Amino acid sequence: MLTRSDEFARIVEVNPPELPNMSHLLLEGAWDKVLVTDNVFGKIRVSPFAFAARVTHDVPSAVPTVVVSTRDRNILAIESEVRGALGNGVRSFLVVVGDTLPQVDHLADHYEIVRHLRDLQQELPVFEVGMPTRLRSWQKKRRIDVGAEFLVAGPVLDPSVVAEEVGRLELTPDDPPVFLMVIPPFGVDWVDRMESMGAVRTTPGLKERIATAEAAGKREVAWEAARSVAIEAREAGCAGAILMGCRFDTIVDEAALEWRF
Repeated sequence: MLTRSDEFARIVEVNPPELPNMSHLLLEGAWDKVLVTDNVFGKIRVSPFAFAARVTHDVPSAVPTVVVSTRDRNILAIESEVRGALGNGVRSFLVVVGDTLPQVDHLADHYEIVRHLRDLQQELPVFEVGMPTRLRSWQKKRRIDVGAEFLVAGPVLDPSVVAEEVGRLELTPDDPPVFLMVIPPFGVDWVDRMESMGAVRTTPGLKERIATAEAAGKREVAWEAARSVAIEAREAGCAGAILMGCRFDTIVDEAALEWRF
């Protein structure tokens, strides 16, 4: 569980497959913590609760955290999914609003869901509940007051902005653990796209490094930046880093080797 990790956590975001398969077995030996997404951008995939259950059963070395989107489920459906996941050994849940664009109806309130899940902890097997937060202390405090037991912030692409941005959280020893989302800056267009979707803005210096790098060296620049973001996050007081924005074949091959720190 993320709330019980004594070491700086190395986590990867994983999208479940569109159809059931055994691809999750490739996580064995590559990752020990995975964040399982919930139908990102409204693209229908295998249930994250079912995928996390398969990971728990088939890849015991990899511990999943399930993203719980309040976009498509009401409170009854979410509780049912959580109860089923607990029965399959899943113990970690990150409650998020889900996609807001294009405009969709949200069937539950994420604050209400967190409070409800925290209440259920009194009668169900041990599990943890987290929430995302902007890199602002006022929102961190609001999430903690609601009951979040861990927080996820970011994402960040540029190591030179980490100290200042994490500093905005005004972390204290009494705060729950904070995990910083990291996206490798694979290209200038990719960086611009991530920034347009809410990533912390990068410096001109990083964009220039990417733009002027030899074609064969652009990915190494990106991985170097991603490693450095994680290292800076650890120095800034974060409990771990979450690698995001990678295809599954990259996750189980290149990323597993390159994103070590």
